[in-house]
Amino acid sequence: MPLATMTAAAHNGTPQPRSHPEWSDIGLFVFAIGAVWLLRHLMRRRHRKD
Repeated sequence: MPLATMTAAAHNGTPQPRSHPEWSDIGLFVFAIGAVWLLRHLMRRRHRKD
């Protein structure tokens, strides 16, 4: 299938200004914070000298 055909249906009009973040943006932000926290926690645990 040509690329032009696949991308033609992705946009159905003029772009609208965004008034608030989408739920996917919020979810991605929360996931990134959790991933950074988990990695830091695991790295600290790995290098801890008990």
